[in-house]
Amino acid sequence: MVDTSLNKLYEAIGGLTAEVQGLRRDVQEDRSTSATHRQGVREELSNLVIRQTHIETDMLALKNKVEGMEKVTVEVTTLTHKAAGAGTLGRGLLKLGGWLLSAAGGFAAAWTLLTGRPPP
Repeated sequence: MVDTSLNKLYEAIGGLTAEVQGLRRDVQEDRSTSATHRQGVREELSNLVIRQTHIETDMLALKNKVEGMEKVTVEVTTLTHKAAGAGTLGRGLLKLGGWLLSAAGGFAAAWTLLTGRPPP
């Protein structure tokens, strides 16, 4: 009777040992799988950081281009306003010139009419 219960005890201990070894194997596999997944997450995170850096660089370049375009736009707007002012001045000068030419022509006609000869 003692031998049978001792044999059963040894069998139980052997079964428990096998279970513990199985659990160790499962834990080791889980650790390996977790390490693999963590490595994948690290790689993806690294790729995201690289992409974010590229996006920041592109945005900075775009910002600089827009600022350059803004300077040109301000200059063009200023020149447009100046040209509009110059156009107004030019029209006024043309009208004045027209009046002066008309007055000179009238003076020459009157001179010729009064003196009978062309103006000097």
